[in-house]
Amino acid sequence: PSTSHHWPLITVAVPGHRVTESMFKKLQACYETYIKTFFSSVKEEPYTPTGSIFHKQKIVRYGTNLRNTQLPLEQRAEAAKNIGLLAYTGGPNAGMHAAEYIQDLIDILHMPDTSANVRILVLQGLCGICYINYSNQNKVKDLNLAEVLLVCLIEDENSSPASNHITMVKFWVCYLLTVLCCNNIPYIRIFQELGGQLLETKLKILSSMEWSGWPDNYAEVLFSLLGFYKGQLTSGI
Repeated sequence: PSTSHHWPLITVAVPGHRVTESMFKKLQACYETYIKTFFSSVKEEPYTPTGSIFHKQKIVRYGTNLRNTQLPLEQRAEAAKNIGLLAYTGGPNAGMHAAEYIQDLIDILHMPDTSANVRILVLQGLCGICYINYSNQNKVKDLNLAEVLLVCLIEDENSSPASNHITMVKFWVCYLLTVLCCNNIPYIRIFQELGGQLLETKLKILSSMEWSGWPDNYAEVLFSLLGFYKGQLTSGI
């Protein structure tokens, strides 16, 4: 989608990467590859008042499902993913309506013993809600999403078959963290302070894994964004 209606891009110069429009294109490519393709019935169209109403109605409908505790958790997580897609395709007004459900998505991530698939669906929803949306990025910051994501990232894998699914959760956490950090310098500082050496170690491990099919190795991108490479983090507008 066009980013002309969003906040201006911030360029962050770090060793190995420069956060410019090219990185946003890769972020967009990731979202379109892994999420948007599953929703062929939802067509992205130029902004119109009628389209805005359509997105709001759909978001409210999916929001009702999201908050319906009588539904299976996976069905609620699917609704979360749909809200993210609509926020991504619907422009700033859709993002504003989707923001009403951010707390609900974070609450699901807080739930104990949720499946990897449920967490991935919710993470995908948050990616769409936060994608180049400074207001929503700040809202999730105020709701302490950073701490929740770090817990997901440092979760230990084991040798069970489920460990592959946990790794995919971590890949999506890396992508969401990149979405949050690449246009929001305060987030970079938050994760530097909260994550420290443990986060650096986890990102090194994840960056060495196979990211086949992804537009980029987002653990490696995040490792660089957070200034873990030699050199100092500098920024400019």
